Amino acid sequence: MALDDIITLIIRTIFSYIFLLIILKVMGKRELSQVSIFDVVIFLIMSELFSLALNDPDASILHFIIPVIVIAILELISSLLSLKFIKIRKFLEGKISFIIYKGEIDFKTMKKNRYNIPDLMLQLRNKDIQSPIEVEYAILEGNGNLNIIKKQDLIVEYPDPLIIDGKINYDALKKLNLDETFIYSFLAKNGYTSPQQIFFGQLLTNGFFIVPFEK
Repeated sequence: MALDDIITLIIRTIFSYIFLLIILKVMGKRELSQVSIFDVVIFLIMSELFSLALNDPDASILHFIIPVIVIAILELISSLLSLKFIKIRKFLEGKISFIIYKGEIDFKTMKKNRYNIPDLMLQLRNKDIQSPIEVEYAILEGNGNLNIIKKQDLIVEYPDPLIIDGKINYDALKKLNLDETFIYSFLAKNGYTSPQQIFFGQLLTNGFFIVPFEK
């Protein structure tokens, strides 16, 4: 490889590195343990584009920049849509699954998620839990993490919020055998007329926790 090619490659690498950092900052990426499958796909596409930009010195750097910008725009659009629509958010980020629900192991959910007892016990031991009997909820998140709520730590009636960004979480309502009447009744008692006024609402064991939108 000629010296000019080496210098060009170094310059491209530095530029691509800085450019990717800026793009990822704009996209607001989280730590690796929190990314969704959708995020992983984006990272893989970007890494492939990055590789092509470095391995083909004759190609214009625009062949790298333009696709990455398009991907970043699509990611920002999908993020905005996921804030507005719960169904889109669940499609992109995945739905939660209860491996243990109210102290009972859900074998059907385990089978559906290809989760077995050794997997479960390994995750419990990693969290210093000796037996499923200690667990009220074991929640398999959309990113594959298993989060645990112990019986002794329980303060929620249901881990998932009933109101998210002004919208009712009907999946949570169905799990609790409740309907919209319950939510509207509680909001009315606290001076609110619509879930659209509430940023976050969660059912606790001793009441309802709400965070209204700022006026």
